[in-house]
Amino acid sequence: MIAVEGKLRRLVLLEKWNLAALGLILVGVCLRLMLLKQHWPWTDSDEGVFGLMARHIAYQGERPTFMYGSFYMGPLQAYLGAAFFHLFGSSLLALRLGLVMLFALFLVALYLLTRTLYTPGLSLLTLALLSLGSPYMLTYQLRSYGGYLEILLCGTLALLIATWLALSTSTSPTLSWRRLLLRLGGYLAWGIVVGLGLWSDMLILPLMGLSGLLIVLFCWRELVLVLPVFCMLGGLALGMWPLLAYNLHAPPGLDTLSAVAVQQQGPVPLHYTPALVWQQIKATIQLSLPTISGNPFCPVSEVPVLRDPTSAPTLACRLIHLGWGTGYLLLFLAALGLAGWDLWRLGRRSRLEGKADQQADLVRASARLLLLITAAITLALFIHSLAPLKWPSLHGRYLIIFWVALPAILWPLWQGTRATWSFLPRLRQPGRALCLALLLLLLLFYGLGTAQAFGETSTAQLYYQQDMAFVHRLEELGVSHFYSDYWTCYKVAFLSQERLTCGVVNQQLQPGYIRYWPYYWAAHADRHAAYVLPRGDYEAALQALMAQKSRRYHLTLYGDYFIVQPAG
Repeated sequence: MIAVEGKLRRLVLLEKWNLAALGLILVGVCLRLMLLKQHWPWTDSDEGVFGLMARHIAYQGERPTFMYGSFYMGPLQAYLGAAFFHLFGSSLLALRLGLVMLFALFLVALYLLTRTLYTPGLSLLTLALLSLGSPYMLTYQLRSYGGYLEILLCGTLALLIATWLALSTSTSPTLSWRRLLLRLGGYLAWGIVVGLGLWSDMLILPLMGLSGLLIVLFCWRELVLVLPVFCMLGGLALGMWPLLAYNLHAPPGLDTLSAVAVQQQGPVPLHYTPALVWQQIKATIQLSLPTISGNPFCPVSEVPVLRDPTSAPTLACRLIHLGWGTGYLLLFLAALGLAGWDLWRLGRRSRLEGKADQQADLVRASARLLLLITAAITLALFIHSLAPLKWPSLHGRYLIIFWVALPAILWPLWQGTRATWSFLPRLRQPGRALCLALLLLLLLFYGLGTAQAFGETSTAQLYYQQDMAFVHRLEELGVSHFYSDYWTCYKVAFLSQERLTCGVVNQQLQPGYIRYWPYYWAAHADRHAAYVLPRGDYEAALQALMAQKSRRYHLTLYGDYFIVQPAG
């Protein structure tokens, strides 16, 4: 009777934790829907490309393998956008609804993973933090850029499934049919989510490899059989089939690995020197880590055309960036050291309560350490790349794996609020208070970041109105095909529902960074195609164009744009 009552109490408590988690996830979803309804974040041409892909999938029957103009990023977000276009029509809001769905599923998966590896309390704290976030964090959750949300969801699911497989493995030589089918389904599911993640973005590779290592370490008795390995490989091939099918016939230099290598190192390999490496490390700590980890103070935007807020490089801002980045890095290293110590301590323990308990503790400790090692590998690869040298704040998104590792990074602070501090008893109360204060400050700063995002909604609505007024003005002038710069072209094409299409040109009015060639050829075939270009870099080329005697042109000024149309 007592055992039954204890089990019922645990079930009731678990149900309360689950309801609290559901509430936090719903709060996060509602906040994001409110932002989207007010056109925040404002759109750009990268997102316009995904919008155009979604339209072509929904209305023209296209089935693209990658984002237009690339060979390594699966367009899952475009396929989701196409589904919502069928439900609600083609719009910026409908394109972004799939992102909210992906992020909600990520929160569910992360809650289950954190509850499995740590404690229900830490899982709720993690959800509370990620239901909020800085404007930068919210932007990459709500703007259709491709790959990032898929990494979060597929990476978290891969580690969750691997942990479940490791925790539930059995040393028994025989299994019931039901249990066997369940485990084979787990291996198949792991392969599918990893394959889908690899198709979406190769940034998931470290998490894929180390979640697979967890399976090998604890499920090797099953893996010596053919069937589990076949299920894993079959699921992997199924999830990444579009990627495999393309690369089987890809020309040399246009395969996915070559594209990823160029993305990582640039077209010309870097010549590493101590000064260059130090610059990479410094930029990562000062800008990339604070940006991806949610610092709401002194935002930095290295690309003015994106219209994102930026702060002056004052001494105060530099100190804030340096302090946040250094503190975050130290916390990460402390978490890594603590995870390693816990695993070493478990391995050295001579007497345990039971073999099952020992196995479960070892699995959890190993999964914690592997999650942090994944983040460490991602950080090392980032520092080694071109990203921190060129736009380190903007490229902080390549460290998005740190969102999956957030509970592991917070674990030292969470333990510090509950630890006995037996090694320093005099610091018990101050230490607990400090850890609690740091967690509450982080929650406060994430809330402040969310408030900043809502404070930018009036600007977002203004930008949207300006973009739509620009589209209407081009239509009034009779423009249907035009040449423009990259950051104008695909944004206008999507917002106009493809009534306006464009070819991207460089500053010499030659073909530029073109992601969708049919638009360029349509403009090239139209003798009346206009030139719609921002003031500044294109003025000299436009003046030379209008000075030609073989053809007359009409110039219209609109805001920061020159609109040059052939006369007659």
